[in-house]
Amino acid sequence: MKLSRAQLSWILYDMANAAFALIVRTVFAPIFFKNYAAENLAPAVATSYWGFVSSAAGIAAGILAPWLGTIADANSGRKKYLGIFMSAGILATVALCFARRGDASLVLWLYFISLVAYMGGNSFYDSLLVDVSSRGGFHRLSSMAYAWGYIGGMIPFLLCLGLLMIVGSDSIFGVKCSFVIAAAWWGTLAWPLFRNVREKPRASQRINPLDGFRRLIATAREIGNYRNVVIFLAAYFLYIDGVGTIFMMAAPLSQDIGIPPGWLFGTILALQFLGFPFTILYGRLARRIPARKLVYLAIGIYVLITLIVGIIPSLGSADAKLAAFLIAAFLIGTSQGGIQSLSRSLFSELIPRERASEFFGFYNIFGKFTTVLGPILIGVAVWLFGRSEYGITLLAVPFLAGAWLLSRVAVPSERRS
Repeated sequence: MKLSRAQLSWILYDMANAAFALIVRTVFAPIFFKNYAAENLAPAVATSYWGFVSSAAGIAAGILAPWLGTIADANSGRKKYLGIFMSAGILATVALCFARRGDASLVLWLYFISLVAYMGGNSFYDSLLVDVSSRGGFHRLSSMAYAWGYIGGMIPFLLCLGLLMIVGSDSIFGVKCSFVIAAAWWGTLAWPLFRNVREKPRASQRINPLDGFRRLIATAREIGNYRNVVIFLAAYFLYIDGVGTIFMMAAPLSQDIGIPPGWLFGTILALQFLGFPFTILYGRLARRIPARKLVYLAIGIYVLITLIVGIIPSLGSADAKLAAFLIAAFLIGTSQGGIQSLSRSLFSELIPRERASEFFGFYNIFGKFTTVLGPILIGVAVWLFGRSEYGITLLAVPFLAGAWLLSRVAVPSERRS
């Protein structure tokens, strides 16, 4: 597949914001908050504040993205709003460097802004897929972007690790430098998108923010007329919630299981290596196999993961538990990128091209902004059985329910085939 300059630039943005996702959101911001900014708070209180702010950011992004998406679609402003969100995210990330010891409130506010910017901007980025590719190329291009996103996160992450080896692994200076590295990587690799991607012309319907809010309400009412979109969103919510929960709970679960920190850290790096080739593989397979069947395959692998995690408490030795943990991690690496990339491209097939930002706003509400069922199931498992691992096993239910709902969706490319 020969890529155009616009397509390459679009892929580069996935590599760009991966630095924030891995370096800031997943690794260093939580450590910076708990060990430095919130040192005067009890660990459990600090963790709860971090969780509340993360959830609030998801809600805020979930409200802003579809509302502004209606305006962006009407005014041909997808790149404009992506630029606004991205700039806010980069500035908030750099501003974390100015936080001092004990500045818990400041760090929470800056992290809230950066996370809203990251998640909200992704809606506009996703919606540009319909401007850089024909429907026949959605699956391949989306998979390539997700795959290169793993590399895009890994390269600056390795730079950060190298820096910490020089200045000391517990150096706050090193952590702050990591924030700068993530912000610089994000802005630099994003620049080609704004230069080379052109939004396809659409009928001009200049609308103001108030009109955008009215149109959003109308779309929310009207979306019921798009039967396939509604069913897909329900299915996506069920299975992607499980994917997000497993990723989010990897660190605390590893502690419950007794996995050494070094193994966990190495596993995170290994997942970046694995994610690249397997996501590319999913995209190549989608040329010959319907993308929906490949999503079924990924869901099946995740069901297997839930069962493996469920048997870990019954394993007698620490070595056996570590082996099971690593097998589960390997399976995650084979399918995490594939299930996300093909879900995005499947959704692109179902929606009207001229309203992509608006519809992708709803897509992200149901997917990237919500991890609801998984934490509830884990809480129920802890309450009933005293083991968080059994909560992961219970995720098999929404995974299978999501697969069943997905089978009820009429996919245009499959009908044409």
